Amino acid sequence: MDCPGCGVEMVDLKEDDLTLRKCGECGGLWVDVSDLNRMLLHNNLPGLEALGGKVDPEAMSGQCPDCLVDLLRVVGGDKANPMSYDTCESCGGVFLEERFKDAADAKDAEKGIVEFFRGFSGKAKKKAAAGA
Repeated sequence: MDCPGCGVEMVDLKEDDLTLRKCGECGGLWVDVSDLNRMLLHNNLPGLEALGGKVDPEAMSGQCPDCLVDLLRVVGGDKANPMSYDTCESCGGVFLEERFKDAADAKDAEKGIVEFFRGFSGKAKKKAAAGA
């Protein structure tokens, strides 16, 4: 599978029943939507569809490496920390850009994914405010 960000062949990061694909060149990560939802739910976050965000119709995000259809850019987070990910309308796969260059294995990547979506959904902000 080629990286939707830079076109380089992605490598599999496998852990039990989880397979993520990582680009060694740009640090992007491809995750299947069912694996992503399982990760989110196991970490007390809502599923992807309930996280919110808005589609950016102006963004050129590349093509899905599985379906070869155009990816959609979804933006979220807050005004001080805008965030985005790309998703396939057909298979639901998600591409996260540039954040995973240092992820050595699937467990490292999973921690980063959960952290990303916690910030995307605003849970990190709410959690920090509740602790203050």
